[in-house]
Amino acid sequence: MSFTYNSYDIDKNLHPRRTSNNEVRNYIINPYQIVATNGRYYLVCNYEKYDNVSHYRLDRITNIKLLDTPAKPQRMVKGIENGLDLPKHLAEHLYMFAGESVAVKFIAKRYIVTDVIDWFSKDIKFSDATDDEVTVTVKVNPIAIKMWALKYSRHIKVIFPQSLVDEIKADIDFAKKNYE
Repeated sequence: MSFTYNSYDIDKNLHPRRTSNNEVRNYIINPYQIVATNGRYYLVCNYEKYDNVSHYRLDRITNIKLLDTPAKPQRMVKGIENGLDLPKHLAEHLYMFAGESVAVKFIAKRYIVTDVIDWFSKDIKFSDATDDEVTVTVKVNPIAIKMWALKYSRHIKVIFPQSLVDEIKADIDFAKKNYE
């Protein structure tokens, strides 16, 4: 199928995303499933140009057209080649960012273990527990975990991978400068 994907502007209206030539961008995708997460509905699909999974908010899609060409089989899409394990997929893609998941370790305060399980499901590993803290290992999308870590920065500290630690530190430094 094809569609126009839109973004809001300050007039509070949706506007079509455009190409570098300022033409309305046409998305051609292979649809697989509709999911609900964080109070929003997403289309889980494959953007025809690539071999990975994409997610698009349903409320931002307009001008849908069904195409005569058959959809790319899921087995040809990286990340869902063995089928879509929806609970695992949603736990690894907290904010529905596309891309491969990576192993991430963070230290969390014990009082937020319930939140950690709510966000990542039970497919996580706890280690090095004390009365106050626990180390959590989870497989997750790196962009999503960065956003989540910033949201929970008073309660967790990412310790691996180092590249993610460095990105989070840089974002915190940048945010701090906004308030100086």
